[in-house]
Amino acid sequence: MLPTILGASHLRTEKDARKLAAIALVAAGYAGDMDEELANELLDDMDYHFNKVKCRKIEQMLPKLMKMVESEMEGMRR
Repeated sequence: MLPTILGASHLRTEKDARKLAAIALVAAGYAGDMDEELANELLDDMDYHFNKVKCRKIEQMLPKLMKMVESEMEGMRR
């Protein structure tokens, strides 16, 4: 719902709002297509470091995920 709300509001022209909507779309889409084995592997890798959640495997995936976010943002501009 977040991407729809942001897209329908006056915030759609704001770059930060478009980026937030793109991140939400990529996260939901990627998680929805993730197989159970990978999801369990990521959950097993999660830990706490200075009271913050830390997951090295997700951190390693960030460059790929950010490229997906940039691609989604390009589509939103059209």
